[in-house]
Amino acid sequence: MSIKYIIAEIRHEKNMTQKQLAKKAGVSTAMISFIENDKRQPTFYVIALIAKALDVRVDELVVIEDTHRFFK
Repeated sequence: MSIKYIIAEIRHEKNMTQKQLAKKAGVSTAMISFIENDKRQPTFYVIALIAKALDVRVDELVVIEDTHRFFK
């Protein structure tokens, strides 16, 4: 599952709007929208801010799929 789905899913579970998450994370609402709509890939710093705002660990947002590509 990609980060856009994970962030949106956790945000919905916590009954947060994109605007609420953005404010709590200290990023723009547009940034959250871009991430959730796969228009922008967040930096690690932004992922950390979002994780803190959602009260989850960073590794809960980031899933490395197909790891064999990285270790050839």
